[in-house]
Amino acid sequence: MRAEIRAEVCAIEPLDALEQQHIADTLEWIDSGAELCRLVKPATPPKHLISYFAVVDGAHVLLVDHKNAQRWFPTGGHVEPGEHPRQTVARELREELGFELTHAVTAPLMLTSTV
Repeated sequence: MRAEIRAEVCAIEPLDALEQQHIADTLEWIDSGAELCRLVKPATPPKHLISYFAVVDGAHVLLVDHKNAQRWFPTGGHVEPGEHPRQTVARELREELGFELTHAVTAPLMLTSTV
């Protein structure tokens, strides 16, 4: 699974120098062998994968009010151990919005790293 995630990160075309830096940092983290998924809420390990996805309807993009973070985010969630981030998208779409996918989840378009 780690190799698949790494390959997807490598395939992202960065839009700017900051995203390129985030991609490099993420690849270093993946290559370190560190745990990639959250094991214990709220943040153990402190660095872990979250998969966000855009729900688009015409010119509108759905954002949700994340109560704990006190920020507006696209829909998404924490990647579970043994789960590919694309599987996370399907699970979170079902859990958070009650939707079933009607098409395959495509490769990620961007990557960001936050503290």
